[in-house]
Amino acid sequence: MSKFDTEVERFVKHKNARRLLVALSGGIDSVSLLYKLCELRTDYDLSIVALHVDHQIQPESEQWTKHCQAQCDELKVPLKTIKLNVQKSDHGQEAAARKARYDWFHSQVTPADVLVIAHHMGDQIETVLLRLFRGSGLLGLGAMHEIRQFGVGWMARPLLGVSKEEIIAYARKKDLRYIEDPSNRDIHIDRNFVRHEVLPLIRLRWPSVDQTIFRSSGHLKTIQSSLDKGAQADLKMFLCLGKPTLLGDYGCIRIGDLIKLDQTRIVDVLRYWIRCEGLTLPSSGKMNELMRQIFGNGTIGRVGVRWKEGEFRAYRGFLYLLPVQPKLCNPATQFWQGLDALSIKEVGVALSAHCRRGSGISLCFIKDSPFILDWQHKARVIRPSRSHHSRTIKNLFQESGIPSWERCRLPYVYLGDDLVCIPGLAVENAYAASGAEFGLEISISGTQTGHLD
Repeated sequence: MSKFDTEVERFVKHKNARRLLVALSGGIDSVSLLYKLCELRTDYDLSIVALHVDHQIQPESEQWTKHCQAQCDELKVPLKTIKLNVQKSDHGQEAAARKARYDWFHSQVTPADVLVIAHHMGDQIETVLLRLFRGSGLLGLGAMHEIRQFGVGWMARPLLGVSKEEIIAYARKKDLRYIEDPSNRDIHIDRNFVRHEVLPLIRLRWPSVDQTIFRSSGHLKTIQSSLDKGAQADLKMFLCLGKPTLLGDYGCIRIGDLIKLDQTRIVDVLRYWIRCEGLTLPSSGKMNELMRQIFGNGTIGRVGVRWKEGEFRAYRGFLYLLPVQPKLCNPATQFWQGLDALSIKEVGVALSAHCRRGSGISLCFIKDSPFILDWQHKARVIRPSRSHHSRTIKNLFQESGIPSWERCRLPYVYLGDDLVCIPGLAVENAYAASGAEFGLEISISGTQTGHLD
């Protein structure tokens, strides 16, 4: 039995899923993997569905979809397809296509699924080299994992230990039909340059370099796994979920506890925390800046680091991990009837209203008047319902533990010239429903996408 056969069978023996979603490009790698899984389908009671993405980049892409459909019909495998309009990004068309493809894969995976990708040893070697050239650290140089969480399900790469030559041998033995993407020969693409220009030269001098790099990548994964276990224990000890912000966060850590660790260990804990939340990691420069702020004299209250998908900010001695916060702005005054949910993109909040007995704004005051939402914060005082005293809104924010980055996002709700409510915090006592009286309770939540454009 070949290495190809052994690795695929090893995967299906240990698979823990009701359904395998096979990413099918129509190329030799994915076609071979799909065919082999179908050979094992009866023996291992496999439920298989193929996924094909037409990026509409190559003129032949529609024919490739038809080719995949014909193959799946022959193998009696359901095929799901999608056409994507790939928008170029700062990282190039290839990166944009990959992101769009994986976003769609995410939408197809359920908790009972494993997404199966036909990446092989050659792909792994190329990934290690590309990341090395880009200055990646330990995590990046460990490269692709054979199995990992993917959305609500899992992703598996059963061919990572299989060479391209072994896949070709299997395809020839089975006389498989597959397509060849001409873009794979374009050496202007970094991966193709490494594949066609760099690696062949290296292999002339070091013929076993693929196995050597693959082995080194495995060693790095082992070291990273060990560090993750330590970071996991530290995070479990320090992470506080009992001090949530009004508009959303991923938890917080007491800075006083954190600085008892050495800086390297702190960075490991914070990076592990970020990864646990599914966010991309900030650069080393950003993490160094965060360490400088945390350990700088008298700067704890002003800690703040922002990157593509998240932020760290400090409040009252705690370091919060946050989605990307909206940039400071003063939205124009808005009118709202309170009937439908309202999303206010400029400040990243959503409002909704529900009738409640004995809470919220008394319905007798609302009638047909619209609410006026204002961010100029002209009012300075409010008397919260069931309170005997008025207080400044600044004091209300402080009592409620509203951090500075959220205060500017909260709308003040007026009826006419009167401040009647600050959503999530207080209803003006003079307008509050009480006893058996019905009121309109306005709720607020954050709508951050977690991505910095």
